[in-house]
Amino acid sequence: MISYEYASLCTLAVYFTSSVSGLTGMITRKTWLQKAGCALCALALLLQTIGLLTGFHKNFTGGLSGGAYLQMVAWFVALISLVLWGKFKQKTAVLFAAPLCTLLFTLSIPYISKVQAIPESLGSSFYVLHIGALFLSLALMAVSCIASLLFLFIDSRIKSKKPVKGFLTDMPALNILDKINGFCIVMTFPLYTVGIAAGLLRAKPVYGATFTGDPKELVSLLVWAALAFVFHNRLARSWTGRKPALTMLCIFFTSLFSLLIINTVMDTHHAFLINWAGQAHGQFDFSGWTQS
Repeated sequence: MISYEYASLCTLAVYFTSSVSGLTGMITRKTWLQKAGCALCALALLLQTIGLLTGFHKNFTGGLSGGAYLQMVAWFVALISLVLWGKFKQKTAVLFAAPLCTLLFTLSIPYISKVQAIPESLGSSFYVLHIGALFLSLALMAVSCIASLLFLFIDSRIKSKKPVKGFLTDMPALNILDKINGFCIVMTFPLYTVGIAAGLLRAKPVYGATFTGDPKELVSLLVWAALAFVFHNRLARSWTGRKPALTMLCIFFTSLFSLLIINTVMDTHHAFLINWAGQAHGQFDFSGWTQS
């Protein structure tokens, strides 16, 4: 059977080609290159999906590869961007998502053979519900971040009466970017709520308390409250424009802080990246690449 590492490299190559084609087409304003980039991103997602369905990850027994976590986020990002392409008829989400997926796959390579054991006490159904919902939420936040940054940049140029020319004229209209942001907000809050609820419910039998004061829990509840705030204002008060864009940027970067800082350098139940970072610090162990 084809190895997990080889499959990852093939998928990475397609994501990279998609990025080059899409960004080149955006800069040169060649529509056919942009469409090719989108098609290649869809192909990369298909390859990654086939890998998941055929069980490439099962090459690593006793847990899940560290790189697989990063690739999981990439899969969700690509899927969401393609859904937005179909829903809003805008290629921009895919053109920006492909480089992000390329980056995530590149970062995943040193950690492919770093297997993190999943405690039996967590249970597979809980793990899928908790991690799956939160990772999908993070991917939605990432896409929302892209839409928010584009919205704020273009809006600031228009308000300052600076010319919008070149490939910027091909960017989606402000109302489309706002709709993409709104779609992400409406989808993220319920998913994040499910992920948080699953974690808190399972914390009682595993850690002895529903809420333990863990720093990850504190930041996660802060993010949930902020999502509830922007979700409510978006639906009840028809919040549009700069305010939800700025709020989603703050939420996304807070989530990144939680994932990259709290998980790696703080005392937390969720320190699943510590071993990978420690093992890869200063050198990369590619011994797992000999597996097939």
